[in-house]
Amino acid sequence: MQENSPFDGVRRWLQPDAGRGRGSDQEFFAARPDLVLAAQRAARGLRGEFVRYLDVTGNRVRRVTIDVPDADHGVARLDITDTEAPFGLTVRELQVATCVAGGLGNQEIADALGCTRRTVATHLEHVFAKTGAASRALVATLIATHDAYVAPLPSPGLVLPGPLLTVLREQPPAPSVSRAPKRQPAVLGTVYPAGGADVVAMRRGTKLAVQELNARGGIGGRRVEHVTVAATPETLLEKVNGLTERGVDAVLLGNFPLPYARPAIASVAAAGIPVLHSMTGQALSEDVHADPGGLGSVFQVCSTESAYVPGLLRTVRFLAGTGAFRPGRKRLAVLQRESTFDDGLFERVQRHADEAGWNLVFLEPVPDHTANFGEMVRRLERAEPDAVSLSIFPEPTLRSFLTAAAPLREHALMHAAWSPVAPGFTERLGGLSEGLLWSTVIGNVESPVCTGFEQRFRSTFGAEPGLAAAAVHYDIVNVLAQAWSRVSRPWDFAAVREQLRSAVSFGVTGAHQFVGLGQRGLSYPDDTVDPTRGHPHLVYRISGGTNRRLAPPVFS
Repeated sequence: MQENSPFDGVRRWLQPDAGRGRGSDQEFFAARPDLVLAAQRAARGLRGEFVRYLDVTGNRVRRVTIDVPDADHGVARLDITDTEAPFGLTVRELQVATCVAGGLGNQEIADALGCTRRTVATHLEHVFAKTGAASRALVATLIATHDAYVAPLPSPGLVLPGPLLTVLREQPPAPSVSRAPKRQPAVLGTVYPAGGADVVAMRRGTKLAVQELNARGGIGGRRVEHVTVAATPETLLEKVNGLTERGVDAVLLGNFPLPYARPAIASVAAAGIPVLHSMTGQALSEDVHADPGGLGSVFQVCSTESAYVPGLLRTVRFLAGTGAFRPGRKRLAVLQRESTFDDGLFERVQRHADEAGWNLVFLEPVPDHTANFGEMVRRLERAEPDAVSLSIFPEPTLRSFLTAAAPLREHALMHAAWSPVAPGFTERLGGLSEGLLWSTVIGNVESPVCTGFEQRFRSTFGAEPGLAAAAVHYDIVNVLAQAWSRVSRPWDFAAVREQLRSAVSFGVTGAHQFVGLGQRGLSYPDDTVDPTRGHPHLVYRISGGTNRRLAPPVFS
């Protein structure tokens, strides 16, 4: 059915079924003055051009074509037909795809559509699956090719073809003449466990980094908004899902037991949100390596626990060379926390021992929170080790072991991992810490960057930063900020991930780049012989209540 007389510069054509249930075409257009207005804009603004888009009302999709064939007379032809959405997309998925084609990030889409960013991520997954597109850029190409932009426009801020904007946008956004518009903040979500001096240090390191970034003007003019929550292992998944629903642009995690950390990390990664952490369970980086598609947004700032035994054996060789330690029969015992014990552990430790010329005489898992080591220490004494390597245990667990193992310590060197980095460790443990050898695969590096950080930390919090925990999380925030500063929108997760993969920076704890297995950092000299590419594997011995570094040599 057609009307041949001009109507304010518009000739209207309505396919018979397009007005189904709506009466005549006159009634239809009377009820949809927005379509006539779009054609009038075309008549005024286009010459010898046409535009096509999809009109969505409820769950109904119509194809709209507006043609201005005569460059002289400025009369537009408006055609409306019922159609099916391309690729089997729903109306909501078409709206999300239009926003993607218009250059919006997930948070901007969520704001425009009045939903959560997690919901947007779910819709976008469906768009990828239905269209076969592997990237946002390809989605944009498909939408343009199929003229599948939807109206009303979900957001006035879309970057779309000029003729389409001429037709659909009543007027361009008025530029501010008084000041630059306020930029949407970059939102960092952090989740830390409760208690512990090392956790307090981590929180403070993160807080200091955010404060300094905002004092410098934020990220490209965007303020960094810091949302931090506390979680028990049992509530970790709930807490990270809450941050995802809130619409954070990245998640930074403190140290949680592996069985709880894995599902929480996978949940955040499913939304594409970058996840950064300093946990050292080898399974975490192996998960990312095995599933780069699902876990490609997960970045581990340091090496894994597998480096601790080789580091100990390297150190005792050095001590033996100086005459400071005589290992006798070179018998090694290893106590691994149960939460990170895996089937391949024995083979790895056995290989490290063989390469160093040591005999592995004891290797057992230990529950993370153990108070009674009496029976285990008796079995250890029967094994007669020259050195005992302890996994990363919570400080109360480490205290219980050192107390029970007092007789064993008379003839065996004791080595602990990570726990002594907490500020005030030697004061809290007193004589139990004396003579303890300990190491960390990431910690404070003696450099001007480190010295400046420690001074600012003391000035801000009136406390010592410790030897690793605060610096590690201070560095993580700045590594993320560097990636954010190189993209136009922090919520463009794909762009941020690419920046994290390609960026190299040097912080308080050394060089940061995620080039190890499963997007993790490198340890020097465990993973690389180049100290400018990773974090030094730091080894200390506690003597007279003071941490005295044994390795590696000082470097800046």
